[in-house]
Amino acid sequence: MNKNIKAILLLIVFVCCHLFMRSLFPSEWVSTLRELDSGSGVVLSLASWLFIFGPFVVLTLILFRNEDWLTTLGLRSDNGKWYLKAAVITCMPMCIGYAYLSTSLDLSLANILTGSVYPAFFEEIIFRGVLFGLLFRICKWGFVPAALVSSLIFGFGHLYQTNDVMSGLMMFGFMAVAGSWFAWLYCECGYRIWYPMWMHFIMNAAYGIFGMSGGAMGEADANIFKASAIILSIVYVTWLIKNGKKREVTKQRLFKNRDTELTIQLNSVTV
Repeated sequence: MNKNIKAILLLIVFVCCHLFMRSLFPSEWVSTLRELDSGSGVVLSLASWLFIFGPFVVLTLILFRNEDWLTTLGLRSDNGKWYLKAAVITCMPMCIGYAYLSTSLDLSLANILTGSVYPAFFEEIIFRGVLFGLLFRICKWGFVPAALVSSLIFGFGHLYQTNDVMSGLMMFGFMAVAGSWFAWLYCECGYRIWYPMWMHFIMNAAYGIFGMSGGAMGEADANIFKASAIILSIVYVTWLIKNGKKREVTKQRLFKNRDTELTIQLNSVTV
């Protein structure tokens, strides 16, 4: 099947699942699932993720059945433990800054699961590993169009955090930048979700635990510390490249992926 046709089918399947599976979620399940965890939302949130996006992942794996499924999902485990350590180090200044700004702590396990663990794991698989990864690696879209399309679709899922047209536009701009950054981390870390996933988890968890406000975009003072994590992650990946890791996002791949083959395994680098 032609790569362009596969890309179109991939986007159609995602949009259909994203828009329609949510409306098909049985209302009678909600109260039943809430009773299972005393209303914390842990079970309901997990069930929602699986119900809405499970069909997208399954249909995608069928559509791209010639591809290794672990690679498609970004779950190859090479050097995964090192990326957790790297994420902790690069996020440390941000966590310290949030602790300084914080006036209260929320250590609720339920909130950490629903606000940090689930989004970090499922969003990185769905938006980076599957959606962006297949558009860029297999369908040969350039990094910019693949990152922007996946990021803007991702932004639709956060529109509930906006109140008007202007804040909605700002949200899309923020998501385009944030999504492109996560996509770049995914590419430069061997097409694995582990480093962006740990970054995503720690940043979300710190934001929730220390009671920062302002929605996905955050407040100005909190964003200063958030920027430190982003800058340090860029420094970290640049260090990897200088120490021998092949650069994946090049000028030749920005707007059209002209390479016949991408590197789908990590180079031997001491992280």
